[in-house]
Amino acid sequence: MQKNVLAVDMGGSKLLAGVVSPEGKVLSVVRAELPRTYDAAALESALLSLLDQVDASSCAAAGVSLPGLADAKTGTLLYAPYSGIRDFPAARIITERTGLPAAGDNDVNACAVGEATFGVCKDVSDFLWVTVSNGIGGSIFANGRLYTGAFGNAGEIGHLCVVPNGRKCGCGKRGCLEAEAAGPAISAAYEKKTGKALSAKDLAALAETDRAAKAVWRRTGYLLGKGLFTAANLLNPEKIVLGGGVSLAFSLLLPGILKARREFLFSDANPHLTVVPTGLGYHASLLGAAALAFGLAHPERKDD
Repeated sequence: MQKNVLAVDMGGSKLLAGVVSPEGKVLSVVRAELPRTYDAAALESALLSLLDQVDASSCAAAGVSLPGLADAKTGTLLYAPYSGIRDFPAARIITERTGLPAAGDNDVNACAVGEATFGVCKDVSDFLWVTVSNGIGGSIFANGRLYTGAFGNAGEIGHLCVVPNGRKCGCGKRGCLEAEAAGPAISAAYEKKTGKALSAKDLAALAETDRAAKAVWRRTGYLLGKGLFTAANLLNPEKIVLGGGVSLAFSLLLPGILKARREFLFSDANPHLTVVPTGLGYHASLLGAAALAFGLAHPERKDD
């Protein structure tokens, strides 16, 4: 009988830890907020404190989703752009605290594995997962497996150029999808139009009655679609799955996405491609971590 697993979602500004059943049900979850700035020592202290609040006695293994470049072989966070932390051995810390074998990977990769295990891609062998939040990241599932590339960083759709000489991106280039369509870019675009500074979440609520907000969401969807369908022309996936906080406004993004589909997708080569929101909801990254743990505890599940 398969046992539960311990899952840890290590975000840039928060930590979640919980127990997840083999069916993908989150049985319990605890949360900790991280300060605006913190170092590796503070992150380790917060992680250990959170782990102490979880009853993992029913768990066979642990998994952790990591907010940045990661070494999946060791479960190490190699570099987190949000905090600047490097070489943080998250899986080892979890194992030492709980006694459970632990696996870890980049959060977007974890989400893709979670979607294939518990979500809308359980029967899909080729799909692209895209997180749209404070940044934009992607992960490729090809021939039924995660495709990581030669250096472990495949799927960086957020750094496709969608606006030549556009907004400055954190990577140093201009006009990247992340710089033009992530949450901060949505806020900046609305502020440029109106002079008002509002979050993407507030703008989603406002879009029903505010023409400027609606226009910003439509443009965001269009630019997002430009990146999605450029990637689709290369990868030929069956589905593109959108996750992250911005994706919760899927209906506002959709008109722009559909416009971009008509302009950028080679439709004859991708006749049945669908773009859908994640089936995992708010806990997508936590369930992704759980999927990594189930792969460790029950290796036969990887090939189901």
